Amino acid sequence: MKLKFPILQQSDSMDCGPTCLQMVSRYYGRNYSLKTLRERCNIARSGVSLLGISEAAESIGFRTMGVKVEFNKLVGNDSPLPLIAHWNQEHFIVVYAIKNDKVSVADPAHGKMVYSKEEFIRCWASTINGEEPEGICLLLEPTPDFFNQEDEKPDRSGFSFLFRYLRPHKKFIFQLVLGLLLGSLLQLAFPFLTQAVVDVGINTRNLNFIWLVLIAQLILFVSRMSVEFIRSWILLHVSTRINISLISDFLIKLMRLPIRFFDTKMTGDIIQRIEDHGRIENFLTGQTLNVLFSMVNILLFGAVLAWYNLQIFLVFVFGSLLYFVWVWMFMKRRRTIDHKRFAQMSSEQSNLIQMIMGMQEIKLNNCEKQKRWEWERIQTRLFRVNVQSLSLNQYQQLGGLFFNETKNIVITVLAATAVVHGNMTLGMMLSVQYILGQLNSPIDQMINFAHAAQDAKISLERLGEIHNSEDEEPDVDRLKELPEKAGLNIENVSFRYEGPTRQKCLILLLFVFHPIKLLLLLAPVEVAKPPLLKCCLGFTLQLKAK
Repeated sequence: MKLKFPILQQSDSMDCGPTCLQMVSRYYGRNYSLKTLRERCNIARSGVSLLGISEAAESIGFRTMGVKVEFNKLVGNDSPLPLIAHWNQEHFIVVYAIKNDKVSVADPAHGKMVYSKEEFIRCWASTINGEEPEGICLLLEPTPDFFNQEDEKPDRSGFSFLFRYLRPHKKFIFQLVLGLLLGSLLQLAFPFLTQAVVDVGINTRNLNFIWLVLIAQLILFVSRMSVEFIRSWILLHVSTRINISLISDFLIKLMRLPIRFFDTKMTGDIIQRIEDHGRIENFLTGQTLNVLFSMVNILLFGAVLAWYNLQIFLVFVFGSLLYFVWVWMFMKRRRTIDHKRFAQMSSEQSNLIQMIMGMQEIKLNNCEKQKRWEWERIQTRLFRVNVQSLSLNQYQQLGGLFFNETKNIVITVLAATAVVHGNMTLGMMLSVQYILGQLNSPIDQMINFAHAAQDAKISLERLGEIHNSEDEEPDVDRLKELPEKAGLNIENVSFRYEGPTRQKCLILLLFVFHPIKLLLLLAPVEVAKPPLLKCCLGFTLQLKAK
């Protein structure tokens, strides 16, 4: 039986290689976290190499071979699928199916894609051997060791991690829920008052009764607005505290991470993760309470609508279900676009920070135009992502509007028919229209809640990478102070930069006289001194010494 290939999205702009390996591993039935694969790929701030991916794949039980082949060699049994291909000389993708000159690709940045033979070769081929273009691929085949290794269980903490931030505010949450219930009960009286105005006041021509009902409606309206006013202040208080707690905990965790973690991260990736907290705070405080209010309204007004006319109620339920199904069809595509936007926004943040902080070097090297053009290219890619997002929202809104308005028209026809046949009074028909308006708004709020929940889940996945990372090793065994009349002598210090092909650098001698007046550091010219000092201070593990 042919297995369905899993499609995963890269978390950061430099995670295409580890994400490709993660997809291939999951295809063969083994789950590995992105953190594990990053470490085994020797990822750096500039990304990973094909050699790094190959070494990581062999460490988890794959047999690999890097090849430069023609496209025809990928078809048939010459090259086992799935394989990892080098794309546009700067990216990695997974090719998992080739059929009828159509290439099915799992792109960590763009999701599932299908290319024609010509389109694939144009982006994949790097050289031309004779008349046939050739491209670079990494062939992977699982060995028995791959299936014998222990599987890593994916992190499924989900929203349980978030709701603990609501516990300190139980008193305010109770007040908000009480206000929502009170507001719903006040709204419930309006359809009955509307029916009474028409069926009793107008039919009997009793102006005093009409004025009495209108005054009652005015009092209920003022009461409901007062409840909403108080609820807004409480919500502002709770949301501000939760947002501060979320970002504060994130910064605390960020400061506990080892320095080598930041050597592989772009500044824009971290800044975008901080901005993700806004979406989580909106989901916790705004959308969650709104959907609670919506569900209460749906239950109350739905029961009243079913009591008025069961047929109209069933039409409303069926139309609403079609609306939900239509919106749900776009959720997967919406998730893919969100990952694209995160990658481009991260690149923009990193580019701006690099441009501002390195303005002196930019001017000294006379590359102002090049850096500005680089920023403009990022804006062009971001514009394309925004166009895709707008197009998706328009299709979603168009279908939702069609189902919603068709449902309203059918209900109006059914209500008017019931009035003509004497099964419903004119006041009941007006009440049904009012109830319909009150039910349509909660349906839209539940759709917004589904979008907010998806955004929060995506943000949680990105933040989980930070929160699940191991803290910096405790420095209990480090020597913090030199004893009196003692010196420090370190010999044969060796250091290796990040990367699978980096050679060890040898420092002949590093010693300190006591009292500390002289620090002598002897090293080859090509070796940077700051990384070596970080090694001696214990901030990196790429150090061996006597």
